[in-house]
Amino acid sequence: MKDVGIVMPVYKQDPIYLELALRSILEQSYNNYYFVIVSDGAPPDTVSVIKEVTKGDERIHLILKEKNEGVAKTLNVGFDYLMKIEEVKYFTWVSSDNVYYPTFIEKLRNALEIASEDVGLSFSNFIHVDHNLVPLDEPQYKDFYKYQNQPKENLLDLCFIGVSFMYKKQVAALIEGYRLEPVEDYDYWLRLTEHCEIIFVPYVLMEYRTNSPQSISAQLRNSKSQHRRWRYAFKLAQHEARNRRGIPFKLTVIYPVQDGSNKTVEKLELLLEQYFSNYKLIIIDRSLDQSAINVLQHIEDPRVKFLELPGANEKEAITIGLTEADTPFTLIYGKGVFPSTSFVLQTLMLHHNQYIEQGLGKTIISITDISEGNISARTVLLEEEPAFGHLYQTQRLMEILKGNK
Repeated sequence: MKDVGIVMPVYKQDPIYLELALRSILEQSYNNYYFVIVSDGAPPDTVSVIKEVTKGDERIHLILKEKNEGVAKTLNVGFDYLMKIEEVKYFTWVSSDNVYYPTFIEKLRNALEIASEDVGLSFSNFIHVDHNLVPLDEPQYKDFYKYQNQPKENLLDLCFIGVSFMYKKQVAALIEGYRLEPVEDYDYWLRLTEHCEIIFVPYVLMEYRTNSPQSISAQLRNSKSQHRRWRYAFKLAQHEARNRRGIPFKLTVIYPVQDGSNKTVEKLELLLEQYFSNYKLIIIDRSLDQSAINVLQHIEDPRVKFLELPGANEKEAITIGLTEADTPFTLIYGKGVFPSTSFVLQTLMLHHNQYIEQGLGKTIISITDISEGNISARTVLLEEEPAFGHLYQTQRLMEILKGNK
């Protein structure tokens, strides 16, 4: 019985990479599978390589799409085909430039076979390699495996599942297909794991090319616009997942701006790159001609709301922004050191929560980013309150503003 269904979407690909990827699947130790290869408007020479390498193999089903429509739609075409095959119980998909070890299918499938009924997804270690299959030494690649064995709830902050996985068809049938390119996997895992548990398989089962010329990861690194597109989709996937699960925002960030200058844009970019993501951002345009909104609205993020307050001073803008703060915490943004690292907002939130748990919530006025991710708690009111870059309990901040009138 062929109980595993595999999809490989293919567009433009180096023929050497493609052949290696195809053969690594064809030579798996577990061979009871259907292998659906979907040509996403691939050029004739790419299709020729596919046909030549897979010739005579009855497990192969080649689907030729004339129009290039992207990975998500192409995956859905392949899985729609597999969903109709009754004997298929497990799904996975593979890339046309990666290399899969001989036990890739066997180990991921076996993990699902022996796991409890509520487990619907298995995933494993993998190695990040360059275009020549040389392992990458950078810590974020070399040490990624150390962060993979986590509970599914942590997916809201980090996509630790990666590119080596398998999941049950019966769980996949409960959700819609792939979407939100280029984070189609991450969005899929968030939706899938709302219906099942996950299991980690502690084996290296494949090699992931991060520097392949046709890879999405290479495009994201080399293009600001592509990175913004990725970030928007990533934050949207998180935002929608929190909405589905009834998780409210924990923080309101108030950002009063008076222009759409490069400095203003750079400050916004730094905030949007923060690891902690469960906040809403109120941008208050103080310009007389909407010059800030006209620029900043092109940096899309699902958590942003714009308010117009032409000619207002900073305090007036902050006061108006605070009417939108229905969250436990508020931060006034735009000046000062914050954020000195991409993790400092997470650190501020963690420390403030700890102070509250320790009964120090009424003692601490705010905490702030000093430099290089170091933070400081403040117990004395400043002459100028509220202070930029300081994290307040929202109720405390409202009391301070009321007292300063």
